[in-house]
Amino acid sequence: MEQKSILGRRRGEQPSLAQSCPALASWFASRLGEEILSQQLALAQPLVERLFGYHLMQAGVTSAVDFASCSRINHRFRFSACRGQKGAAQVEFEQLPLPSESIDVALLHHLLDFSPQPHQVLREAARVLIPGGHMVLIGFNPFSLLGLSRLLFSGSAHQRGNQLRAARVADWMNLLDLQAGNVERGFFRLPLQQGELLAKTAWMERLGTRWHLPWGGFYIIVARKEVARMRTIKIDWRGERKPAINVVPSSSRIAARRRHQKH
Repeated sequence: MEQKSILGRRRGEQPSLAQSCPALASWFASRLGEEILSQQLALAQPLVERLFGYHLMQAGVTSAVDFASCSRINHRFRFSACRGQKGAAQVEFEQLPLPSESIDVALLHHLLDFSPQPHQVLREAARVLIPGGHMVLIGFNPFSLLGLSRLLFSGSAHQRGNQLRAARVADWMNLLDLQAGNVERGFFRLPLQQGELLAKTAWMERLGTRWHLPWGGFYIIVARKEVARMRTIKIDWRGERKPAINVVPSSSRIAARRRHQKH
C-alpha cells in the first residue's frame, strides 16, 4: 500500500519535471509568483555578478526571468525539462548532455524542489562543474509562511514539491565536494495573491531582512566545488640519508605474534 506523508500527499506521486514545469510557469506568472521572482532576482544577481569563468549553465522551471543577465561570462545558455521555455534546450537533468568538469557556473532554479530524483540532479550538476566552479541553487523553504501554507491549501503547483531544507541540501553538497557558503533568504511576508494585501505585509519583509530571520519563503545557496588534489612528494635518492621504509603489519594479530617471537 502507498503510504501518506504527514501533509496528506502520497509518497511516490512526485511527477516528473517535464510534467511539473507548465503548471509552475503558470503559477510564477501570478501576482504572488511574480513578487517571489522579483525578490529572487534582486538577491541572486549580485551573487552571480561576482562569479567568473567561460561557461554558465542556467536551468529552471520557468523562463520568466533571466538570473544570468548580469553575468560577465560571455557563454551563457539555458536548459529546461519541458518544451516551450524561451531560449532553452530540453534535457533530462538526471543525465546532463555535458562532459564532466566543463561548466564554470551552474544556476539551478527550483530543480531540486520538483524533481523525483533531486539527489541525482544535484550530482549531475556537480559532475559538470570544474574544480573551483560555483553552483547557485534556489529553493523553497518548507519552514516558512509560504511553505506552511501547504497545510491549508495544497492545490497550488509550488506546494507539490519535495520540501527540502537548506541545511539538508547543504549536506548533500558536502558529499559531492561542494562547499556551501552563507545562505540568503527572502520573502518573509504572507503568501497572498491579492496585490493590495500583499503590499500591506511589506513590513514583514523589512523585518525579516534586517534581522536575517531563518523563515524566508525561499533560500539561495552559493557553493564552490573543492576537489582535493594529490601532491607528488619528490625524494632525493642521491642524498646520503635514504628514506626509511618500514613494513606495516597487516593486522594487529600478526603484529602481536612478531613481538612475541622477538621475546
